[in-house]
Amino acid sequence: MIPATFYCDVDGFETEITDFHPERKDAQFIICLHGFGGSSQTFRRLAPVMPEPFRMWSISLPWHGNTQSEKTSMQLESYTHGLAKMLEEKEIGHVFIIAHSFGARIAAMFALLYPYRTNQLCIIAPGGYYPPEDFMFRFLGSFPMRRLIRKDIFLRPFVSFLIPGLPDEKREQTTRALRHISWSFPKISLKARGELNRLRGYTGKTLLILGEKDRLLRASYAPKIARYYTDCAVEIIKGAGHLPMVTHPKQIRDLVLKYRPESSS
Repeated sequence: MIPATFYCDVDGFETEITDFHPERKDAQFIICLHGFGGSSQTFRRLAPVMPEPFRMWSISLPWHGNTQSEKTSMQLESYTHGLAKMLEEKEIGHVFIIAHSFGARIAAMFALLYPYRTNQLCIIAPGGYYPPEDFMFRFLGSFPMRRLIRKDIFLRPFVSFLIPGLPDEKREQTTRALRHISWSFPKISLKARGELNRLRGYTGKTLLILGEKDRLLRASYAPKIARYYTDCAVEIIKGAGHLPMVTHPKQIRDLVLKYRPESSS
């Protein structure tokens, strides 16, 4: 397995995409969306354990990885339409979606707007439901913080506190991502807009996965998230933290296969 990297326009973002299985020409596509601070490489440990019926494309979201743009903010619906347009241009119809944390906001919107193109929605430690998460984006995107975080000198210490031990290059990239995502609030939050109930409009199967030892999104919060979906299965991975696709990739694979819709077998 030799991954290939290429770039496509997604809603005005020159988007980095890693194709982990370019040799699998007729496989079913899995689109992977990472969380805040990640990149298209976040799912690299999951890729080798996925069976041959699947072909994984992992996307670096705006201001992450090598994705570039002059845009200063994003909006869930607009970005989702851009993602769907890119897939259509690539002649990719139905997709499986595996999304983590911040990326799950986009995945849920994709399933809602394009249910006929969503074979399976798998959200791992999803963002957009737990109040403290949106509080951070709301605070940083407020006035006068909006002006202050234009300069890294104000935002960089916060990033270092949020994610300790980041290498310099990664810290600078994460600082930029946090700035622009905060400027995008509340356009990137159904919760802040009071619209989480919209998600019940997606009637397909949703698989919600949380780590037993996740300190950012407690496993006990799972029932509150699941209630926003019409048909949601919940799985808790024992011993896992916030990144189970990194620490427990085989368990993620097994769960994806376990809940794979019969029509996609």
